[in-house]
Amino acid sequence: MKLFKKGLVVIGIALSLISFTACSKDVSNDKYDIRNINIYREKSKVDKTMPIRFYEGQPHVPYVGIKEYFKEFYKKDLTVNSVNSYNVFSIGEKEYIKIDSNSSVLAIKDLFDLGHHPDMKEDNKKFFLKLDSRNNTSAKYKLIDLSKYNIKVYNSNGETYVPFGMLNNLYGGIEMFNISYNGKDIYVLDNYGDVTGEERGEEYFADTYYDDISSKNDRYEDLAKYTYNQLCFSFDNLRGYTSQLVAGDNNLISIGLDELLNIYYPGVKRLLLSTNKEDYHRGHILLFGLMYDGGHTGMISKNPPSLSSLDTIKDNPEFKPIVDKIMSIDGPKMQSMDALYNAKATQLSGGYFAQGAANYSYSSEYKAAYISFDKFVLDIDLWDQYYKGDKSKLTELENGAELKDSYAFVRKSFYRAKEDGAETVIIDLTTNGGGSENALSGIFALMNAGKCVITKNNTVDSSREITNYSVDINLDGKYDEADAQEANSFKFNIVCLTSKNSFSCGNLLPALMKEKGYKIMGEKSGGGSCAVVKEETAEGLIYNRSSYLCLCDTKGNNIDSGVELDLNLVTMNNGVKDVTKFFDYKTIVDYIKSLNK
Repeated sequence: MKLFKKGLVVIGIALSLISFTACSKDVSNDKYDIRNINIYREKSKVDKTMPIRFYEGQPHVPYVGIKEYFKEFYKKDLTVNSVNSYNVFSIGEKEYIKIDSNSSVLAIKDLFDLGHHPDMKEDNKKFFLKLDSRNNTSAKYKLIDLSKYNIKVYNSNGETYVPFGMLNNLYGGIEMFNISYNGKDIYVLDNYGDVTGEERGEEYFADTYYDDISSKNDRYEDLAKYTYNQLCFSFDNLRGYTSQLVAGDNNLISIGLDELLNIYYPGVKRLLLSTNKEDYHRGHILLFGLMYDGGHTGMISKNPPSLSSLDTIKDNPEFKPIVDKIMSIDGPKMQSMDALYNAKATQLSGGYFAQGAANYSYSSEYKAAYISFDKFVLDIDLWDQYYKGDKSKLTELENGAELKDSYAFVRKSFYRAKEDGAETVIIDLTTNGGGSENALSGIFALMNAGKCVITKNNTVDSSREITNYSVDINLDGKYDEADAQEANSFKFNIVCLTSKNSFSCGNLLPALMKEKGYKIMGEKSGGGSCAVVKEETAEGLIYNRSSYLCLCDTKGNNIDSGVELDLNLVTMNNGVKDVTKFFDYKTIVDYIKSLNK
């Protein structure tokens, strides 16, 4: 038997380490090795082990049983029934997965539902948001031909075995909770602490997580090929809109990642398939540069050093045009951000508007308030403590050098504007890159009688999710008419200020406001409607990707390209974009007054 692991040449030693065992299989006999892989949920503590299969022909690609995977990591018991040629996986009467192992066809729907962990904090702790209803239009099965990606499926004793990484990409990460195999061990990554209560990204495990990834100079050929195929599988089937890709237009959707690279960037594909790790890392950097879509898709791995920059290939004649294309995107965006911060600091009271901070400014002359914040953040733990009786937590939520909770800050700012006698409130999202959808829901409810509707299009199963929330505006622990009355007491002329840096939730809030008749000013927002997912390659490198859940307005319209303006405030000064009118009280207030004549 040929052994594929490099350097393993002594048959006696090899057989003591790896033995492929014949087993019963529904359609044929396949040889595989079972290894009990350590699971880490803590820094240096092995929580337990899990049997993982490595099949002959791909001895370094891990396979796992679908039922076992969901029971271990998501506390969900799936039943499997054979219907025609398909194995159908269900919970109760609801079907989620169908696999025809004879033709390698995978059918999936309701990915978010199956991948939603039962211990999510937002389901088990109290905060200002109450879920009234969540309705989905009928989901359709998406059919994926796994043979296109050279992904094999195996059946044995009533269980179906698929690549471990494929399941991770299908069901993990949409809530920043995901599972990763780094080539040696399994790690449970809870990147926002939404399940375990503590943030446990790859950096939580320090160097241990990257030890196996970084220690080898070469890659196993079978794993290199599978890693590439898994990337193609995810980018082809699990992402949303692609209108902002550095790589170009919607070729990714129409022809797929592999063909996109074959036609336009064959050198990048060559690097991605290389068994030389440094070459592969260069390809990895280039790929995620080409997949950059404004801020949701990108490589975030901190190790090894060769993953940190494009310096090692920027002067290579073959790749220089690609590097230049990638680098041309970020520079102007950062210059725009700096110009906005400088204009705020110069024209608005309260000092420099630092990134990540939240600021309130008021002009008594124009009876107008600016409310500026750079991200939508939520602190469920502090809210839970507040609702359990510790009222001092509200001050902690509202204040502080670093913004802890956007809803608490904006709510306080509304009361402050009311006390100041403001007639106009300007919600400044010009430097807001997005964040928590829950925080956004609370903020919008301040302008919408205590209610918020969030609508998402699902590009995988063609469904639409419509979620209705009630918000505790007066913070009495109830969600009732008193909250509507409290929200309606804010009798301001409210406008939203955007720029091309207003991204993700910084793009959704103005879209929702525009539907309600609020005016949008400044520069057209930067789009970014796809909810972000955190994924891993089959070898454990972490990256962000725009997912299949796409924020839209309540009518389901695509907002990925930004929200149309009511008043353009961009001017040109000697050929340079000038944003000073963004923060000119007179310009904005005069426009509001002209509307009310």
